[in-house]
Amino acid sequence: MSNLLIAVLVLLYTFQSAFANLYARHYPGKARYSSAVYSVIYGLLVSIGTFAFSGFSFHPSKATLILGAVNGAALVAYNTLIIRAASLGPFSVTMIFNLSGGILIPMLWSVLHDGDTLSVWQIAAIFVMLASFVFLNWEDKKERGEGERSGVSLLFILTIAALGLVNGLYGTLMNTAEKLAGGGENGEMIMVTFAVSTLIGFLLLLVQAKRETIPAFRLNGKSALFALAASVSACAAVNLLMHILSLVNVAVLYTMDNGGVLIVAVLWSALVLKEKLGKYKIVGLILSIAAVFALSIL
Repeated sequence: MSNLLIAVLVLLYTFQSAFANLYARHYPGKARYSSAVYSVIYGLLVSIGTFAFSGFSFHPSKATLILGAVNGAALVAYNTLIIRAASLGPFSVTMIFNLSGGILIPMLWSVLHDGDTLSVWQIAAIFVMLASFVFLNWEDKKERGEGERSGVSLLFILTIAALGLVNGLYGTLMNTAEKLAGGGENGEMIMVTFAVSTLIGFLLLLVQAKRETIPAFRLNGKSALFALAASVSACAAVNLLMHILSLVNVAVLYTMDNGGVLIVAVLWSALVLKEKLGKYKIVGLILSIAAVFALSIL
């Protein structure tokens, strides 16, 4: 049953990414405000949607308020860093650090702090998945876009290291909140996280856009529809994620989730968009599918 739920989770996060991309394409305002506006809108809608899903109940403990506030700041930092990293160096390297951090940090915390255990075969499968990230994001020169940076700088390394850290921190805090409250405050954790991220995101946009802040939120029909669809997908995904955390080891869950989303993206580009898969991506695809299969039965 848990494997089926993880498959649904992967699809929901895939839908969120797809709809967010479509929103960005149709956003009618200045491109530099697109991401910030999306973060505010989706954070607000996820909070409201979770409030409704929780039966309009909101009774967080002090621990949940603190964890949620820190997690909201981590979410804003994640959105900021991934955009910054894209302007500093190769997207492929950015994704390797991003996905690896999202797996390794929760795994290390759960094992070293929470006392969770993983079998030798589960650990091996996780590292196979990490290796697959390298191959899936390994691009030949002819595959790289003309405008994409190929070199790396110290600033870029520090940025992607911080990106991996905050991605892992987000997952760790979600798992910690679920454990502390025994799943009884999952809705509150989500609401606080996304409400805080919305507030911080709006304040940052206000500093950046100044008088253009309110006009930046004027969407056309398509961008509004895609922003709503992405937010609904995100709301369903994060609520399902919190539920699955009570059923599956956090390291296994995040490995299958991150790997699954990447597998779907690669297959979509090959089968639907007719993009040619290079030899590295084929190797990475085989490794990632093998890792997901191994983790689903071990």
